[in-house]
Amino acid sequence: MLLIYAEALNEQNGAPNDQAYWAIDKVRSRAKIATLQSIAPSLNQAQFRDSVFQERRKELVFEYQRWFDLSRRGADYYVSTLKAAGKTQAAPRHIHFPTPQRELDLNPKLKQHPDWMNY
Repeated sequence: MLLIYAEALNEQNGAPNDQAYWAIDKVRSRAKIATLQSIAPSLNQAQFRDSVFQERRKELVFEYQRWFDLSRRGADYYVSTLKAAGKTQAAPRHIHFPTPQRELDLNPKLKQHPDWMNY
C-alpha cells in the first residue's frame, strides 16, 4: 500500500512531495537499505516513477505483480524491458489477454481481441 500511495502522490502532484518520499522510504527502511530521500532527494516525476517501479519489482518479487506493472506502462515499455532482459519473444500483444475460446464459442457476437487474431 505504501508504494501505491507513493506512486499516486507523485502522479497527482506532478512531482514527488515529502509524503511520497516518506511512503517509499518506509518500505526501504524496513528492508534496511538507504532511504531514497537521502540518496536522491530531488527526483522529477519520471525519475520518481521509475524508482517506485524498481522498488515494486524488488518488494513484490514473488507476488506475480511484474506483468501488471510492465503492461500498464504500455506496449513499447513492456517489449523493450523484456527484450533487454533476454526475453526475445516479447510482443506488444502480450499486454492483453486473449478472449478464451470457450467464451467465443458460447457467444457468437463476441470477437477475439484484434492483437490475438490468427494465433
